Amino acid sequence: MQVGEGISVLASFGKPYRIKPLSFTWSGRTIKVKEVTYTWKTREGQKDLHHFSLTDGSTLFQLSFDAVSLLWTIESLET
Repeated sequence: MQVGEGISVLASFGKPYRIKPLSFTWSGRTIKVKEVTYTWKTREGQKDLHHFSLTDGSTLFQLSFDAVSLLWTIESLET
């Protein structure tokens, strides 16, 4: 389990351009999202990155979604 690695995410994409992570799989473990606590967007060159601070009820995770490559990354966690 390493921060900065790619992960699989189940998310809903609603209107208007709203992305909501529902669960994600990291190192063979599926983690259900209890609450998204904060979202923000940054830009790296031509890429739009969507960031999500979320919790499973005991751990705070930060995920990012690259809107160009459509890849998710786990950026950090706090227990």
